[in-house]
Amino acid sequence: MTKDIKFLIQSYYPHLSGTSKHIADYLLQHPQIDSSLTISALAQQTGTSIASISRFAKMLGFKNFQDFKLSLLTWVKNQERPLSDTPFQEINTQDSLMTMTQKIFTGNTATLDATLKVLTEAQLKKAIRIIQQHCGIALFGLGASSVVAQDGYHKFLRSNKVPLFTNDFHMQLMMATKLTPEHDCAIIISHSGENRDILTLAKKLRENKIPTICITSYGNASLTKLADVTLLSIADETNYQDEALHAVISQISLIDTLFILSAVQDSIHTTTVFKEIRATIDQTRNK
Repeated sequence: MTKDIKFLIQSYYPHLSGTSKHIADYLLQHPQIDSSLTISALAQQTGTSIASISRFAKMLGFKNFQDFKLSLLTWVKNQERPLSDTPFQEINTQDSLMTMTQKIFTGNTATLDATLKVLTEAQLKKAIRIIQQHCGIALFGLGASSVVAQDGYHKFLRSNKVPLFTNDFHMQLMMATKLTPEHDCAIIISHSGENRDILTLAKKLRENKIPTICITSYGNASLTKLADVTLLSIADETNYQDEALHAVISQISLIDTLFILSAVQDSIHTTTVFKEIRATIDQTRNK
């Protein structure tokens, strides 16, 4: 599956500088390319070097320039869609209730679609390997991201793993301090990847050598430098829903993905635990 390069560039853009930002600006302003484009031609068009273009492509997670160009060509093709097909549409007061609802659902679907398009097999394999190799999973998140972390805690309770979660920052810090690399791994969620408290938690996890998966919306945020693997949650902003809240939708889906993929890899144990939990919950219901 081809990565959506527009969302990738937007994800990295806030923390770009120098030559990388210049290349990103050029691509965002001049998306019209053709299949004959070479790396030397793009370097000439952007006023940079072949090495700079290569580094930019690899920073975005592409293996080589050909993969990078394929995503550029796919992006150009998508530009040809009618304006009415744009996934993130503003809600107007003149819209009917059903039109507003349709725009909300379309935007939510677009968030999931964009997030899926920037995921890679390699990222998922690395994340699942981390989860498989550890019994304990500590989930960290503050503000809106705490809702996602708690959702992950709720999901992993149904597996043979031992999930850990608390809402309070200081308690999360205490939790991070007690984790051990032999037994535990961590999933840390932050839309910006720049929250001071979240970075404090991530640094403590790194200090204790805890394998860490981070979920964030910015590919080169400070948080990504402290994690072993990064999964991007792509979102856009509209009049009535900022991108941080939009990102929660894709973050929850990424948590769901990590849970299900790891459960499939360890289906026997997970199925047993799931049945035991369901039997216990059923006892609380009226017959």
